[in-house]
Amino acid sequence: MAQTETQAFSVKIFSPFETFYEGAATSLSANSATGPFDVLFDHANFISLLLPGDIILHTPYGLRSYPIQRGILKVHNNYALVFANV
Repeated sequence: MAQTETQAFSVKIFSPFETFYEGAATSLSANSATGPFDVLFDHANFISLLLPGDIILHTPYGLRSYPIQRGILKVHNNYALVFANV
C-alpha cells in the first residue's frame, strides 16, 4: 500500500497590528454561526464570519492555536486569510 502525503495550503492570520501566523498548514479549524468547521487542501472557495473561539492549525511545526474574539475568513485557491479581532 502506498503512503500518501498530506497536502498543505497557505494561511495568514493577522489583526490590524500584528501577524500571528503566515505559512503552511494541513488543516484549519474555526467556529462560525453554523458551528465548527475545518478547511483542508483544495477546499471550496468561501468567506465566513468567525465567532469567538480558537483557530487551530496543524502546521509543519506542530499544532498551533490562536484565540480570537471574532474574525473574517476567506478561502480562495488554497490560501486561507483570517482577519482577526483578538
